[in-house]
Amino acid sequence: MNSNLKALIAACDNLGLSYSFCHPTKNLIEVRVSKKSFVFTNWATPLNSQSVMQLCQDKDYFYNYFKDVVAMPKSLAFFNHKCDAKYKSYLEYKSIKEMVKRAQSEFSYPMIVKKNRGSWGRNVFKVNNAKELQEALEKIFDLNSAEFDYVALVQEYIEIAREFRALYLWGELQFVYEKVIDGAEFKDNLSPLHWIGAKAKFIDDARELEVIKKLCEQMFTKLEIPFCGLDIAKSSKGEYYLIEANASPGFEHIIKHQGYEQVVELYEQILKRLGA
Repeated sequence: MNSNLKALIAACDNLGLSYSFCHPTKNLIEVRVSKKSFVFTNWATPLNSQSVMQLCQDKDYFYNYFKDVVAMPKSLAFFNHKCDAKYKSYLEYKSIKEMVKRAQSEFSYPMIVKKNRGSWGRNVFKVNNAKELQEALEKIFDLNSAEFDYVALVQEYIEIAREFRALYLWGELQFVYEKVIDGAEFKDNLSPLHWIGAKAKFIDDARELEVIKKLCEQMFTKLEIPFCGLDIAKSSKGEYYLIEANASPGFEHIIKHQGYEQVVELYEQILKRLGA
């Protein structure tokens, strides 16, 4: 059973709710609330619609939908030039060289290159020249790779000083934790919590929390997302950016470094709302 679902079970026990395990791994759980059944699978809750899940998984869709209401790093999407014939109508650039030329016309080096539907920091590259940019795109478009994606994103580079994860439930900020890398060792993954020795730490500074709330609040006026984790970056210039959203956020790191209490309370709120 993963850490999220351990917290869910603790919340059920605290509220006196019945539940059952529906798979040997115990990562598929049915919870009964007010005579209704709700299914929690792995990191997913029954809160978000399929369209919201897809919107958060597809970084290009998410950027284009929210870019006018919340500050995000500028981004370009490129479709795999070796796609099947039925997808050719989506092709704007017919070679990686054309993609490199277009990216260079929009951004200066360094740039960030990533999979459109990537997670856990996989296939995310900081590139410093045209050769590295081309190589990064080739890796993402490699059909023989487990990390293949049909869409690659090239983004402006933000010099990140601090990085946070903000947890939202029905548009209300629940808690924020920082991805602390002080003294940590970088190991081929730009995602901070994948560094050796990195830690997750709750943020309680009122000013920091208010700035993060102000950054994100416009997003929820455009679209209700019942449950999500938002990755926030603070640049070396003191500017804040929304990096991406996760509609099925995991809590392994914050539980490991800060304990279960606040995550259990979060699940208690979810269960009470389901039973309302």
